[in-house]
Amino acid sequence: MASDLETLHELQKIDLELLEKRRQVESYEAALADRRSKMDTAATELENHALRRKKLISERAMADRHVSERQDQLRERRQRINKVRNERELHMNEREVKDLDEEVSRDEENLLTLMQQVEDADAAIAACKKEISELAEADHVQIKEAQARIDGLKAELADAREGRDRLASGIEVRIRRHYDNVLARRGGQAVVEVRAGSCSGCYMRVPPQTLNEIMQTGAIRVCQSCQRILYVTVEVDTGT
Repeated sequence: MASDLETLHELQKIDLELLEKRRQVESYEAALADRRSKMDTAATELENHALRRKKLISERAMADRHVSERQDQLRERRQRINKVRNERELHMNEREVKDLDEEVSRDEENLLTLMQQVEDADAAIAACKKEISELAEADHVQIKEAQARIDGLKAELADAREGRDRLASGIEVRIRRHYDNVLARRGGQAVVEVRAGSCSGCYMRVPPQTLNEIMQTGAIRVCQSCQRILYVTVEVDTGT
């Protein structure tokens, strides 16, 4: 029967595989979330551009009517000039014609600006539709593949966890609790090899007596500095 130390060593291999699979799942899910966010952003921009275009179309129609009305008034005033009977009426009509002419010029300039803004909105809408179409086309394949990979990884995770739990159940609760705590704190490295008489996790020197106990009895011993569980794969010169 394997010792607790051997079991812990095997358990860590599984936990490192689980950690890597979880990272892969998170990476795939983050990529999918990013793509969906881009789709949502593009859809929101399209809606905003469409609303703005609708407002501009209404403003353009009103401006167009206003220009048309002012042009009719301007024609009427110019025709009236030819019928005036005295100089006072002439000056009054000429002033009205001048004011209307300036107003028509401003209104026409405003109308041209609105027409350009409508064209800009149309271009923005076309760009958003193109982006959405390209994202949707890519997503049709990529999201399906990514989701399949995520589902596969999750299934592998479930199987690995089941095997991990079976293996862990054979370890004393006190030892398993210490292992789990260190594993969480030390980024997946709770069991480390003693190399050249030092802990390979934090590089602190391991006392010769501790090395002897591990090699001779397979006892569970931890690094006094980082609390990682120590194991030895080759004979170490303890200095005794």
